[in-house]
Amino acid sequence: MISALILGLALQTASPTTESAADYFPVKPGTVRTYEQKGGAGQLVNVVGSPLDMGGVTVAQITERQGGRPGITTYYRVDSDQVCIVAYDPKHPLPVPMPVLKLNDGKASWDFVGKTKTGPEGERMLAHGDARSAGKREVLGRKVDVIEVKILAHIGVGLSGMAYEQKAVYAKGIGLVELTTKMTLGKSKHPELVTYQLVSIEEAKTSG
Repeated sequence: MISALILGLALQTASPTTESAADYFPVKPGTVRTYEQKGGAGQLVNVVGSPLDMGGVTVAQITERQGGRPGITTYYRVDSDQVCIVAYDPKHPLPVPMPVLKLNDGKASWDFVGKTKTGPEGERMLAHGDARSAGKREVLGRKVDVIEVKILAHIGVGLSGMAYEQKAVYAKGIGLVELTTKMTLGKSKHPELVTYQLVSIEEAKTSG
């Protein structure tokens, strides 16, 4: 969802009493989430589109828009036990899905080895993630359960490689509410740090 590099978090199979990954990653079509960048540098808008069939699997599509830039759509598979990025182009699924949400009895850890894209343009990616329950937080006037996810990834190799750190907070029934990313190119001593905070959420009205 936020940025093509956004990494995932896999979830282990949940028992009947375990909270579902989908609880923290709702993908109701027509939902619009608006995020504001810390420092007032601009807004980011995510729109949930209609579900698609991709090789017999139902996937959710989320389009990200920022300023006057064209929207970028990312395709997610949302199961009870995990949420994964499966494609940036529905005609070319990723060789290995990138997990984006993991939770097992309040915590989880995982490793990912894959590529950022399919084909020769895709960069090799190594990542480690940790997720944990973080109690309750007030989000848009509601006090809800949240989980915190931290990911450390290395993309590419050598001076052209990049180190990527992400801290994400997901709220039950709401989705992603806060995202901080730090990206360091090669041996640079000046990483790029960006934080987005959810400021509004709108759901499509159902007729009837």
